[in-house]
Amino acid sequence: MRFRKKNKVKEVEQERPSIELSKEFVATVDEYESTRSKKIKRYIFKPLKIITFTLTLAILSLIFVVIFTGLAIYIKYTHEFENIKPRSNSTQLIMYDRANNIIYKGFGAAEPQEVPLSEMPDMVKKSTLAAEDLDFYKHGPIDFKGIVRALYNNWQQSNKSGWQKLTDLLQADSYTQGGSTITQQLVKNIYLSQDKSFERKIKEVVYSYNLEHKYTKDQILEMYLNEIYYGEQALGIKNAAKIYFDKDLKDLTLPEASMLAGLPQAPTEYSPLGDNYDESKKRQEYVLQRMYLASDIDLETAKSAANTELYFSGKQETIDKYPFFSQYVKDDLQKQTGSSDIDNSGYRVYTSLDPVKQEIAERQAKEGIKKLSYRGATNAAVVIADPKTNEVLAMVGGVDWDKSKVNVATSERQPGSSFKPVVYSAALENGYTAATILNDKYVNFGGNPAYIPKNYSGGYSGFVTVRNALARSLNIPAVEMGKLVGVEKVIDMAHSLGISTINRDATSYGLSISLGSAEVKLADMTEVYSTFAAGGERMPQTAISKILDSKGNKITLIRRNKQRVMSSESAYIISSILSDNNARSATFGSVSPLKTDKLTAVKTGTTDDYADSWTMGYTPDLVVGVWMGNNDRTPMRRVSGIEGAAYIWHDIMTECLKDIPSKDFERPTTIKEAWINPYTGAISKYQARPSVLEYFKPGTEPGTKTDLSYLKQF
Repeated sequence: MRFRKKNKVKEVEQERPSIELSKEFVATVDEYESTRSKKIKRYIFKPLKIITFTLTLAILSLIFVVIFTGLAIYIKYTHEFENIKPRSNSTQLIMYDRANNIIYKGFGAAEPQEVPLSEMPDMVKKSTLAAEDLDFYKHGPIDFKGIVRALYNNWQQSNKSGWQKLTDLLQADSYTQGGSTITQQLVKNIYLSQDKSFERKIKEVVYSYNLEHKYTKDQILEMYLNEIYYGEQALGIKNAAKIYFDKDLKDLTLPEASMLAGLPQAPTEYSPLGDNYDESKKRQEYVLQRMYLASDIDLETAKSAANTELYFSGKQETIDKYPFFSQYVKDDLQKQTGSSDIDNSGYRVYTSLDPVKQEIAERQAKEGIKKLSYRGATNAAVVIADPKTNEVLAMVGGVDWDKSKVNVATSERQPGSSFKPVVYSAALENGYTAATILNDKYVNFGGNPAYIPKNYSGGYSGFVTVRNALARSLNIPAVEMGKLVGVEKVIDMAHSLGISTINRDATSYGLSISLGSAEVKLADMTEVYSTFAAGGERMPQTAISKILDSKGNKITLIRRNKQRVMSSESAYIISSILSDNNARSATFGSVSPLKTDKLTAVKTGTTDDYADSWTMGYTPDLVVGVWMGNNDRTPMRRVSGIEGAAYIWHDIMTECLKDIPSKDFERPTTIKEAWINPYTGAISKYQARPSVLEYFKPGTEPGTKTDLSYLKQF
């Protein structure tokens, strides 16, 4: 059946007549095909053309943006490079006195000692090139061959696999070899931080090109050798030679030079002074191999250098001429900068220390202790200051640093009667005068146990003016005045004048504070007396004149504002009393260590058990505070202020002022004066002895009669 059907189909097809197409039909079909082709081109090829054009434009735009951005970045960082200041990598703290002499060099990386390349041994230069950049003179700032070589070696030596191995190439911490040139290393060390950001890497490249444009290869190598860190606090090849081998640079041998040349890549890891001596030897041998491959040395020389036994020094120069003072400056530095690592700050600190006055203070303190050692005195402290600026000119924290490193000048001790001017300053500021009458007699001030102060002499003087009570250092009138004014106001005055201690409530101190029972610092007491000398204007104490950071930038110091803390009249009256030799002669004699050949205001202090001997004194130009005693507070054998500290004070003041004319304390134009009766405090009819010429704040002058009813409470 199927066969017959097929044949029938064929027969039918054969029987169909052929159709001849007309020209019109053919034209219509051609037109249709043409239109169809155009539609295909319109909907397919045209969008492809647009896409291709858009992609090309985008790629060209991207290339333009990249080029423009790269150019902008290059210009930006080039301009930045032109204005950037190379930093010093020194971490060594250095202090200078006011004459710019170095008085302290800490244990840190010292400032590099510059050596011209022409004066450096040939083996130093060649070993450095072998260790760090053998083709330094052949390539530009970036060694592209070196980068490829480093990438290949890092790939080969990576212990990772797959993508992690590729990722390792992008991680600087994973490198076993670097492709940085000497130029790049110099840029990283003196211009850039140690962070590993992409921006820093771009800066490194731009800076390197600019550096090589600005300097020759020789100049760059010279800077590198002078600035690079060799470990063990050694900056620069000259310092490294001194610290590692205690040698001058010109005296280095090939084994020593090759050892040093290998250190900069990893100063801590390769240090031969640490626990990795084997690693440092391997590094040295690598340097010698490279020198041999560069034909700088022959094989026998390389082997001999590698097998030579090296002897290391490990010495670093440190200076601390005045350790008590330098410690005081460090404490001040922490306050000024907020830095907790002062010793590795790289600061250059210019201090107010006067080397002449410091030498005088140290010598007189030691001589004073030597003279009184038989009476149990073992130590003394001194602070000298300029009252106009309250800058510390000298500080002796003790007579023997090796025996005790406690700075007594900044330690808390009882000041005894040297605190009394603070009490009377509070009185003068609260309506009392130098003519106010106090009663020097037996007084029981109450309490449990009862507080019954006694005078140093053991006797009484009856009615005395404030001038006599203070000048003669009478105890009972001082306590009376403390009670009249109030302990709170005495404490407030102490803080205003510069005392940083005495921070408990008034009741915990009681009336005995008037006799100096509250502990204070000698440095603070010097500030108090500086305020008196400056006419009542207080300037916070400092020993720092200027601080420069490691880049040479000036660090802004905490502003020290001068502040009036007591009236100029009150300050003048205190100075008048403390410089009145006639008034104090009844207690201390007319010729005593408190009298010098210049006009000086001075006050002594002694604690009850003779554990502390004080003398504080000043002129308009100089303040000297002296303490004597024992660090462990062991009592001396009846060494009072006048018998101990006063002699040191007298000799320091005399020597420091020997070439300076005597000067009166500046008298305020507003101050009033009047002749008074020293027994009643009232105005006297007579302007001669026994009447006394006294000074008053305006409005506080006494009348012809005085009301002494306030004394009934005592």
